[in-house]
Amino acid sequence: MSIYILIPLLPFLAFLVIALGGRWLQEGSHRVAIPAVVASFGLSVLAAVEVYRSGGLLIPLYTLLESGSLAVDLSLYVDALSAVLLLLVTGVSSIVHLFSSRYMQGDPRYARFFAVIALFTFSMILLVMSANLLMLYMCWEVMGLCSYLLIAHWSERSAACQAATKAFLVNALADVGLGFGVILTWSTFGTLHIPAILSAAPDLADRTINLLAFVGLEWEVPLLTVLALLLFSGAVGKSSQLPLHVWLPFAMEAPTPVSALIHAATMVNAGVYLLVRLSPLYLLAPLAMTVVAVVGGLTALFAATVALTQTDIKRILAYSTMSQLGFMVLACGVGAYIAAIFHLVTHGALKAFLFLSSGSALQGARHGGHDEARPHVGGVFSTRYLPLYAGALALALVPPLLIFSGPYERLWTALPLVQARVVFWALGLATVFLSAFYLFRWIVELFQHPVPVEWHEGFRPDQMTPRLFSASLLLGLIPATAGLAAALILTWSGFFEFLSPALAHAAPAAHPPSTAAWTPLSLIPALAVAGGGWAAALYLHLWPVRTSARWAEHAKTLYVFFWNKGYFDEIYEVYFVRPTLRFAGWLWQVVDVGIIDRVYNTVAQVSLLMARWLWVFVDTQGIDRAVTGVGQVSIRTAQWLWQIVDIKGIDRVFGGVGRQSDQAGQALRKLEPRMLQHHLLVMILWLVVGIALFYWLIL
Repeated sequence: MSIYILIPLLPFLAFLVIALGGRWLQEGSHRVAIPAVVASFGLSVLAAVEVYRSGGLLIPLYTLLESGSLAVDLSLYVDALSAVLLLLVTGVSSIVHLFSSRYMQGDPRYARFFAVIALFTFSMILLVMSANLLMLYMCWEVMGLCSYLLIAHWSERSAACQAATKAFLVNALADVGLGFGVILTWSTFGTLHIPAILSAAPDLADRTINLLAFVGLEWEVPLLTVLALLLFSGAVGKSSQLPLHVWLPFAMEAPTPVSALIHAATMVNAGVYLLVRLSPLYLLAPLAMTVVAVVGGLTALFAATVALTQTDIKRILAYSTMSQLGFMVLACGVGAYIAAIFHLVTHGALKAFLFLSSGSALQGARHGGHDEARPHVGGVFSTRYLPLYAGALALALVPPLLIFSGPYERLWTALPLVQARVVFWALGLATVFLSAFYLFRWIVELFQHPVPVEWHEGFRPDQMTPRLFSASLLLGLIPATAGLAAALILTWSGFFEFLSPALAHAAPAAHPPSTAAWTPLSLIPALAVAGGGWAAALYLHLWPVRTSARWAEHAKTLYVFFWNKGYFDEIYEVYFVRPTLRFAGWLWQVVDVGIIDRVYNTVAQVSLLMARWLWVFVDTQGIDRAVTGVGQVSIRTAQWLWQIVDIKGIDRVFGGVGRQSDQAGQALRKLEPRMLQHHLLVMILWLVVGIALFYWLIL
């Protein structure tokens, strides 16, 4: 058996040891969990190297279930896609375990926390390595249970309990569709082995299913489209996509290490992984691809807008995660699967850093009064702000240099899909424009206005002055940006070459990226858009637009709308939660109490009355009388037998027999002497005869 089975097995063994021996381990539980997860990371590195050298690895284990034509074989599959995800999951989880060993000190549920995050890591690792769809679904559900336990870790807080319940219910609702997708997959393909499903999918591209057959109508829909949408419903819940995104911001009630683990390495990445793993199936269902792209795009836009209005740092990071996941799902919807995985890995590493370091950054400063000691000398036209504006322009030009480089574009356009190129350019240009606009505004607001922060000892406001954008630093940004772009180009090229074999079935026309068809002139439109965003922000900064009261009211309405997160929670509360609770109350009052309980009570009362009737009329008056009568007859019969038969009959007979016996005995006693004499005479006679015969014969 391959050594790589230890990758998921080690965290599971750590979970068992801590769960069974946590009472004795207590504060030392991390000494079991950390080595196990770090060892899994080391084995993941070895697995990635072996996959790079030799290709995918299939590790058969044993048959879990076999019933008729259904056979569920537990087997692990490690290809380039699994290897990349394993590095992310085990790497980030190792860091989170190390961070938690200090962060959770003094927690009364210290051992329980490490047991659950070890199980959480195990379920995500096994999900990534699963070669069977049912095995993947089982790990999917275990992750949902672990997320509930981790979000509700501080269960003494009602907000944590409510957030955990919301996360569990929303994901359970989405998992219903995923479960039906698994069932439909088995009934369609006759197997749940993922490679077999993907290889057989092209043969069923023209097959349809009648969705209205149960009502006698006809609506033929491609079977693979229905199957892809059912499987996508699970990804919508796990990756927090519209409209099932409402659980992720509330998951911030969990401890910070849990937030980092959920947002960076596990849980939310599972939906994107599922889409990429089943990419050949989705490429055969254009309608499903369109739905995936629309849902991802709307989620990315909505979450990014909401994040701009939030004030809580963890909520901002949560909506940032949601927006980035939307971009990944959008990339899957237009066939840019390699770009989605690259985005997933880089976002996971960055988001883990942000979650684990945001607390330290906030600890360094506490909010206080405004510092009014620095007047605005010269106004916004002062030369002291020119380096500030130049720095904002330099930072605004970095995104187009990276996004529109040749190899990165190739990550999007690996498939010969026109929509991938259109979406890439539209999103890229929009991102560049908005980045330039907001970079200028944020930098100017941060460094030009008074600092509204009271710093702890060791920090001084003068450390954050426009001197950050000195001439030497601006000149140094040019080679630094060029070096970063070159490093990322090499990274993107190597990433494409490594991941392409795993997605060869999804991208038959894909080939290693090259810059032969790319020229620096292609950067001119992107740099122009970045300059336009910077110029628009500068213009609005120097000459603010005075809007009418009507437009100001509309802007305020929009701000309130996004500040309230689009009122999704309120809509669900009004149209789903409250009606459900009212319906449940009606079921309890009318159906349960009014019908079921009343029926049971009526049956019980009838049974009681019947029992009383049986006792009074049947038992007392019937059976008791019959038994009493039989007893009395038996007594009288016994008395009659005793008096008539026993005394008068049997006693008389035995008395007569006794008297006859006495008379016979007396007669025998009288005859006894005579009989004795007779016997003696007979004996003497025979003795004499014998002696005579003896002598006669002798002589």
